[in-house]
Amino acid sequence: MYSGVKKIDWRNILLFKRILYQILRKSAGFSFNFLNICLFGNLPPQGCISVIVEDQGRFLLLKRPNGTLVFPGGFMRWREHPTQTALREFKEETGLQVTLQHVVACYSNTSKDFGSMSTLTIVFCAEVNGGDVRGSVEGQPCWIEELDLLEMVDFRYKHMLNDYREHRRQHDKQEFCGALVREMVEKNL
Repeated sequence: MYSGVKKIDWRNILLFKRILYQILRKSAGFSFNFLNICLFGNLPPQGCISVIVEDQGRFLLLKRPNGTLVFPGGFMRWREHPTQTALREFKEETGLQVTLQHVVACYSNTSKDFGSMSTLTIVFCAEVNGGDVRGSVEGQPCWIEELDLLEMVDFRYKHMLNDYREHRRQHDKQEFCGALVREMVEKNL
């Protein structure tokens, strides 16, 4: 019997969302650089965050649709504090909520082509405190052992991982002042 209602093909919808996401992602870089040319190069780099979560020797990463692995994170929104960005992006991309622990490092990346943007990235380390793991249009969360990770991640993320490992070593020896992030969150700096 025909009910008149078509079944929704969720795979095609997901594929469409991923293609649209890739198009918008590339067009953002072109738009930003075009505007920067119009303003004679006076736009600052985009603010970004990355969040590193380690649990029992494993790290939570996103496996993007193209197969690359990245730490969860993304661009800051208008009038958004970096800690707010970290919490929002992590939840959007993984479904999990985190408690931010420390700032691990800051990185400056200069765009290498007209389709990418120069960024200033703040890297936080965090602990999961709730939520359910789920994927997003940006990728699927996956836990990867530390030893395997160094062989899988591109150079930029290897650098972040090595800086995190040094940060962890200093923190374990209490050579690190860890109150910075908590103070930023409390005062909404």
